[in-house]
Amino acid sequence: MPDSNPGTPVVAEIIPRLSESGFEPFALVLTDGSRLDIPSADHCTVSKLLGRVTVEHDDGSVIFVNPLHVIKLERLKPAA
Repeated sequence: MPDSNPGTPVVAEIIPRLSESGFEPFALVLTDGSRLDIPSADHCTVSKLLGRVTVEHDDGSVIFVNPLHVIKLERLKPAA
């Protein structure tokens, strides 16, 4: 049976970015215009079961995002 969750395409786009051997930092751009930077694969987890994306910051704060609020993924410029 096909997955009818409308957040599935976003999840399907994020998961490979986190598991690639040549990880490139990216940002999640949300429906409210905010951005969540993902500087490494360790800063983000995706739960298909719970239907959410978790973003962890270096200061220990955690943000839970419903994939429906992710409107695009943007590559981050490498640090100079």
